[in-house]
Amino acid sequence: NPHKTMVVITGGEPLVRKDLEETGREMYNMGYPWGFVTNGWGLSQERLDSLLHAGLRSVTVSLDGYTEESHEWFRGKKGSWLRALNAISRVAGTPGLKYDVVTCVNKKNINDLHKLKSMLVSLEVKHWRLFTVFPKGRAKDNPLLKLSTEEFVQLMEFIRDTRKEGKIIASYGCEGYLADYEMEVRDAPFFCRAGIHIASVLANGDISACPSLRGDYVQGNIYKDNFWTVWNTRYQVMRDRRWTKTGKCATCKSYKFCQGNGLHLRDEKTGELLHCHLEMMGKLQPAIKQRSIFSKAVSFFT
Repeated sequence: NPHKTMVVITGGEPLVRKDLEETGREMYNMGYPWGFVTNGWGLSQERLDSLLHAGLRSVTVSLDGYTEESHEWFRGKKGSWLRALNAISRVAGTPGLKYDVVTCVNKKNINDLHKLKSMLVSLEVKHWRLFTVFPKGRAKDNPLLKLSTEEFVQLMEFIRDTRKEGKIIASYGCEGYLADYEMEVRDAPFFCRAGIHIASVLANGDISACPSLRGDYVQGNIYKDNFWTVWNTRYQVMRDRRWTKTGKCATCKSYKFCQGNGLHLRDEKTGELLHCHLEMMGKLQPAIKQRSIFSKAVSFFT
């Protein structure tokens, strides 16, 4: 049912495509709601109006700092902070458009989150998603991008307190099992949806799951395979996760809740887990109340 399948165009930067409206209109005519993720640089009011005319349903805008300096340090582009703010103001002021703002939390912006929250509230933003960098590619070699145990717990408590405050709906991104923080920083318990609820077509035509997955998780290619055949007959490596119970996961008491964490956090060649959120929380994380979080998860699904 296309009406129950959301198509999200990501990148790179979707707005550099001059045929984005044409692509979106075709999806809209087929019955698929569609949206995109953007840095906001190219989202003028004229372009937004054009995209809305093509059936645009949702927009995610990245804002990675309260100050111009912290945002542009992360983005590497002078003038990008103001462009992002203008884009956020436009989407927030568009009736009927679903949107959110996403922030990658790092050492340069974590102590400004309260100020950033106040700014987003002043812009009448309703939904704010915060996440952390996973240690792959260039990110794994930049110490300013990786939060310490204390900083990660600080982030969890900030999101929890912001949700209780009720001025803006904040949530942690979709990755990582967070033990007792689960239902305090999210609307639903964690599970990795890659290959279960999420598929992707990458820039070269490769068929995968969430766009963060590469390498051995590719299931086919649209230039030689039928997408729906691939979806219905492959993806076994993602739909049966028993193989993930190795290394640090093999003896972990939280495995039945976590199921090996997000697949994008595993080494694509060895299958070993590179990044454990429970490990990130370290000794500062209170003793895990397994029964408590499990009962919350069960109540959500029943």
